[in-house]
Amino acid sequence: MSQNQENFKRGCTELLALHLLAKEDLYGYQITQLFDEKSGGRFTMLEGTLYLILYKLVDAGYLSTYSKLVGKRRTRKYYHLEEKGKEYLMQMLHEYDEISKGIALILDREEEEA
Repeated sequence: MSQNQENFKRGCTELLALHLLAKEDLYGYQITQLFDEKSGGRFTMLEGTLYLILYKLVDAGYLSTYSKLVGKRRTRKYYHLEEKGKEYLMQMLHEYDEISKGIALILDREEEEA
């Protein structure tokens, strides 16, 4: 994967994770699998990379966590989108839409899509 693709992915991960968590509580590995599955394999991410972003979102108060017992002894940490996180997601979606429109205009791609 090129460095450009990595930079694009890094910039979008927060938005995409919040979007998935707006639908349901998920654990980290589950999020990475959904990235891969929903993108048709075009957006893959290592769990370690994702966890750094999730920890940042928890520290900011956008997400909370809880543990759930899986089997007899194993627990999973689930991430839950808080109200503050929903507001942040809406702000990010608006910014994404505006930037995407601007990029499409600069690249003269707006006419191609119509």
